[in-house]
Amino acid sequence: MRTKPIFTPFTTKRAFEKISEQITALIFAGTLKPGDRLPSERELAAQFNTGRMVVREALRILEQSGFISVKQGSLGGAFIKEMDSTVLKKSIADMLKTGNITIQNLTEARIGIEGVILELATARRSKEDLESLRKSIDDAEQEIMQGRRPYEHSIRFHLLLAKASKNPLFEMIVESIADVMKSFILAQEQDKKFNLKFLNHHKQIFEAIENRNIKIARKLLKEHFHDFEKKYLKGKVGVRGR
Repeated sequence: MRTKPIFTPFTTKRAFEKISEQITALIFAGTLKPGDRLPSERELAAQFNTGRMVVREALRILEQSGFISVKQGSLGGAFIKEMDSTVLKKSIADMLKTGNITIQNLTEARIGIEGVILELATARRSKEDLESLRKSIDDAEQEIMQGRRPYEHSIRFHLLLAKASKNPLFEMIVESIADVMKSFILAQEQDKKFNLKFLNHHKQIFEAIENRNIKIARKLLKEHFHDFEKKYLKGKVGVRGR
């Protein structure tokens, strides 16, 4: 026995937009949950009283926006995704490439966002948070001593700070920005002296958080990001300067 359709048919020149809007509204309402499989293109076309090409375009928009994933094969179809930072990462990267935001804009945003994160992390951090932060520093130092780039562990330090804030939205934002920064870092030659300088920044920030000294932690973070900008981000092609 066929269940009652959850979609409302309509007629419009831009039907694919209305279809994607209805589906996202159902996701936000919790009617459609992560892992749920959407009806086939044929079934959706029937429920929306429109053509399969229109449905296909709506699904393409939803996939690009990170709301669904489309799998091929007999067990494939369009599935509702867990929301992650994929769309935010792409948006930041695209805006940098087109010059709609500058490197200076990004640095200021990082200082502002992680300044708030520091304040929350300093107040809310647990013993486990401190242990994780300390381990990320130790792991980064070991990588440097072995002549390797400590990028993953250094980024993990900032992700762990966001986690210590107990606000998942900050984790998503930091992860998005870190992913954009990766390409700039990997384009540079290995610099052990600079890596050690950055490691020392992390050690000092950690000590300030451990001692609940938010004023010192914020000052160190600002210096940290400005040094990063000077080292990796000046004069990048496709990015407007001041």
